[in-house]
This record gives sequence, structure tokens and C-alpha cells, in this order.
Amino acid sequence: MRKRMTGVVLIVWMVVIFAFSAQPAVQSAQTSRSTAYQIAEWQNNLLGRDKTKQELLGQAESMQLVVRKGAHMGEFAFLAILFFLHLSCYPISREHRALLAWGLTTAYAASDEIHQLFVPGRSGRFTDVCIDSLGGMAGIVFCLCILWFCRKHEKV
Repeated sequence: MRKRMTGVVLIVWMVVIFAFSAQPAVQSAQTSRSTAYQIAEWQNNLLGRDKTKQELLGQAESMQLVVRKGAHMGEFAFLAILFFLHLSCYPISREHRALLAWGLTTAYAASDEIHQLFVPGRSGRFTDVCIDSLGGMAGIVFCLCILWFCRKHEKV
């Protein structure tokens, strides 16, 4: 049952990533701008500043690349975590599970960039595969840290 459940969640997340990658460049840029603006607005309210809409738009524009690449890293970190969890249903050592999960995440990142070659206004970039792969590695390190923490506290 666990194998099926983790497999379904994994596939659903891969479909979500595919759907985001299928957005034409104009729509994708609008999503990033909107998210960056919301972050700028949240930060403005949190810090009690009274920035104008124009200042918030400028801040959002300067943050857009970081938001965009951070989202890539985050979605592929989560994908790697899902691969790691799914692979834990099989008799594979933790080290092999980590390497396999990272490899599968990187392979999906590469296929995602190839997919973007066929989307209007989008391009496939090797640097994006590297960023996605780095996000995947962060997800794997997170999993390994959780396992280490649980094992360490289990002995106490």
C-alpha cells in the first residue's frame, strides 16, 4: 500500500512540474512577477514600511530571478524527497537510495528542459538542469539529516 501511495504522489508531483513547464514564457513570467510582488508586499507589511506600489513593483522586478530559480530548486528538492521516500519501499541501501533518487531527479530535470524547447518562448538550459539538480541534492541531504536525527535520538 505504501509503495502505491508514494508512487502516486510522486507521479502527481511530476505532472505538476510538467504543467508549470508547459506554460508559455509570457504566462510563466507573469506567475513569477505576481509571486515576487506578493513576497515584496508581505515583506513590506512585516517590516512596517510604507512602500508605494511603484517601489513594490521595482523590488518585485529585482527579486524575480531569485524567486524563479528558488522555485525551481524547491520543486526539484521536493521531487527528490518523493523519490527517496518511494525508493525506501524497496530493499536498497540508504546510500544507493540517495544516489538513485538524486540521479532520477536530475534525469527528470534534463527531460523537463528538453520539454521546454517545445514551449513557446521557453528554452532548455543546462544551467537550469544544474539548478534543479542542486535542489534535488538539497532534498536528499534533508532526508539524510532527518534519518540521522531520528536514529541519533532513537538511541537515547
